[in-house]
Amino acid sequence: MGGEWREVALGSLTDNFDSARIPVKEADRRVGPYPYYGASGIVDHVDDYLFDGEYLLIAEDGENLRTRTTPVAFLAYGKFWVNNHAHIVRANQEADTRFLMYALSVVDISGHLTGSTMPKLTQSNMNRIPILAPPLPEQRAIAHILGTLDDKIELNRRMGETLEAMARALFKSWFVDFDPVRAKAEGRDPGLPKHLADLFPDSFEDSELGEIPAGWEVSMLGNVAENPRRGVQPEQIVSDTPYIALEHMPKRCIALSEWGTADGLESNKFQFKKGEILFGKLRSYFHKVGVAPIDGVCSTDIVVVAPHSMQWFGFVLGHVSSVAFVEYTNAGSTGTKMPRTSWHDMARYAIALPPKPLATAFTRLVQPFVDRVVAGIHESHTLATLRDTLLPKLISGELRVKAPSDRSAVSDRSDLSDRRCHEQGT
Repeated sequence: MGGEWREVALGSLTDNFDSARIPVKEADRRVGPYPYYGASGIVDHVDDYLFDGEYLLIAEDGENLRTRTTPVAFLAYGKFWVNNHAHIVRANQEADTRFLMYALSVVDISGHLTGSTMPKLTQSNMNRIPILAPPLPEQRAIAHILGTLDDKIELNRRMGETLEAMARALFKSWFVDFDPVRAKAEGRDPGLPKHLADLFPDSFEDSELGEIPAGWEVSMLGNVAENPRRGVQPEQIVSDTPYIALEHMPKRCIALSEWGTADGLESNKFQFKKGEILFGKLRSYFHKVGVAPIDGVCSTDIVVVAPHSMQWFGFVLGHVSSVAFVEYTNAGSTGTKMPRTSWHDMARYAIALPPKPLATAFTRLVQPFVDRVVAGIHESHTLATLRDTLLPKLISGELRVKAPSDRSAVSDRSDLSDRRCHEQGT
């Protein structure tokens, strides 16, 4: 290794704050706005915080230390709480905190773990992990390049959350709270363009569901949506076909940003198409519902839901992803240890059915939101691929960057030309 790169123990580059950690039992936590971190990320939100700033959290225990399915080191920002399953450190004057996170992502820590049943990374062993560290200005330059990609990925995620929240709020206003109908019934302006306001009646009528807008029908989800059961056997699945299992699906988020490949699958699966809705039927209380961003196959513990026509897409998505629908499926699930719902029960979910022109208008409003969420997922996958290509080259010093004052200048230890380095994404 040329230049001033040197191998340094992690403990020599960090200040440790483990003594300030305080675990809180789930029963004793009070819900609030502050993230509560564990070994692999946020596990809850609480009403108080221990830390305020930018820190690096490093898993102290858990099987993930061996499998590294998720990062063992990750940044925490702002105000937050940490339990005693994650070490908490911050770079000292000789290092950059974000650079250390990236460095730890490629370091082999297996020799520093203890425990045969449950892997553990003690503080003393963590401090001995060797880090290949360039001068601080170069650390910051590396962190800037990789961080810019990660920041854009995070921006896409937050944008997706915002768009989803907007779509949920609009669905609740129109089809749950019936706000435009109430406004018209009370002689108030519903706050909508005339062509939309005219789609709502100005009165209510009684029904078995309670008060619903006049002219609407009491119906069931199965009258506007279906479960296309496209079963496929393992030998029918083409190599590299995208595969979504329950573990790929986040909770309370329609953005399905992760998936694997169907290579090596040994049991039957279901096909799904881009834009269809995937609902996790095993332990449905986990609220795993999302819009497929690709064509692929999924676990049989996932129900594929599709509207009878695209005019009903927004209306169907609004119901299927709602808390009320998840609670309904959970209440009707069968099985003690592995409770499951079924499309048969899902299809019987009672709904107040609006006229088709109103459902069409709603879909036209929310479809661009969903399309932007899906576009953000694909952009983030491209950015993550670029980051993962650059990361080992930058962290090892194979690809060198100059000081932050000239970040655009890149040199390579193997004497590759500046032009080739630029083509590698720097």
